[in-house]
Amino acid sequence: MKNRWAPGFTIVELIIVVVVIAILATISIVGYNGATKLALSTAAKSDLQNVSTAMAQELRKHAEYPEQLPDEVKASNRITLNFIGSGELPYYKNLNAVQGGMVMAKACQDLVDAGYGKGTSQGGQLRDYVTGCGNWNDDSMQVTGWDSKVWPVPVQKQALLDYGNNFHTSNSWDIDQDRVMKNFYTQMVSRYEQMGGTFPVTSFWDYWATPTNGGVMAQPLDANAPTRPYYCVEAEVQGQPELIWHVTESGKIESGSC
Repeated sequence: MKNRWAPGFTIVELIIVVVVIAILATISIVGYNGATKLALSTAAKSDLQNVSTAMAQELRKHAEYPEQLPDEVKASNRITLNFIGSGELPYYKNLNAVQGGMVMAKACQDLVDAGYGKGTSQGGQLRDYVTGCGNWNDDSMQVTGWDSKVWPVPVQKQALLDYGNNFHTSNSWDIDQDRVMKNFYTQMVSRYEQMGGTFPVTSFWDYWATPTNGGVMAQPLDANAPTRPYYCVEAEVQGQPELIWHVTESGKIESGSC
């Protein structure tokens, strides 16, 4: 009697089936992850909208923003709300080029003085990653620290933001420097604009200038400039630090850190 083989799948057919199943599974996973990110992003933005509403109510009640999140503000599941800060900033009008540079330097140094340049190493040691904002002549400003950076005029807004966002330390022991630099430059741009500054910054001043030596002299800022209340709150998706948004006193929700 002749042997008869029962009909079945060939090896090639089995491989094709496995590949198709793998592709379908990948598509499902990608779709699920995309839907999850969208849902979390929507939740984060909704939380920030609640923050904006609550902070506006506090301002109407007390004529200033609180120094922490109002008690009624609650974060959604997997969302962390970070209160970055609040206070009052002077708002300067009709700045000339040199005064614009002075406001930029002031915004920068105020952040250093407030501790925005500090971070921690992997071992928990406190680090001063940004230590000051120096100005030596009318064509540049230097942000000093572990990685000092000279900013020649014209200083563009996007260049500052890109530098902070793309900064990567070469020292894995001080990986927190990446976060500090991103936050510092984002805050510097935001604070400069909140104080009435506009981009590009086209001039600074010569620290050695006198009325007779031809240097560009610093020009006084309005000591009676009105103040404007400000705040900034971030919403971050837990475990996904790239998903972060913030809201300020403008009520506008934007991507990225404060």
